[in-house]
Amino acid sequence: MITRTVICLLTGALGLAPTAPAAFAAADPDPATLAREAAAAFGPAVGAQAPEFALPDADGATRTLADIAGPNGAVIYFNRSLDWCPICIAQTIELQASAGAFAAAGWGLAVLTYDNAATLAAAAERRELTITLLSDEDSAVINAFGVRDPIYSEPRHRAHGVPYPVAIAIRRDGSVAGKFWHEGGLGAERGFAVRVSAQEVLAALD
Repeated sequence: MITRTVICLLTGALGLAPTAPAAFAAADPDPATLAREAAAAFGPAVGAQAPEFALPDADGATRTLADIAGPNGAVIYFNRSLDWCPICIAQTIELQASAGAFAAAGWGLAVLTYDNAATLAAAAERRELTITLLSDEDSAVINAFGVRDPIYSEPRHRAHGVPYPVAIAIRRDGSVAGKFWHEGGLGAERGFAVRVSAQEVLAALD
């Protein structure tokens, strides 16, 4: 079960950051304060145009925002891995159960990881997942959105290239409607184990 979290829904056009800020990697005794201060530079600003993308899904088909979006747009969950991250798997299972609620609210849904398409296909089969799973194997889209987790800077580290877990709602016209993550998880606390629930995101987008 996904633990209740704090939602960070940013408003206003604050500019587009090409990479996650270095401040995220610094130790900070008050991660929530760090998150608030860093929020303007984390990913595309609300109201800004999100980077375009075309990525393979678990079946190897190329998917774009237009392919995924519902009448209002799509919510893209940037996640670490559906291979070795049990928290990510648990969140994706929760999202699978909430797919109908997203569709009813007019939002498409996708989970994006740095896993290759074959790994995502295996996860989909094992967990009976039918939601869109996107493979960003070289982290190019993760980098373009500016949500890469900078704490894994060592290229040989298994998590090198993963995003910090964040959900980004993108309207059909490509503009960012909202960004959601656990505020207290940035900085020294490394709270990637706590995720924003599907219900919280849907409530914020209502």
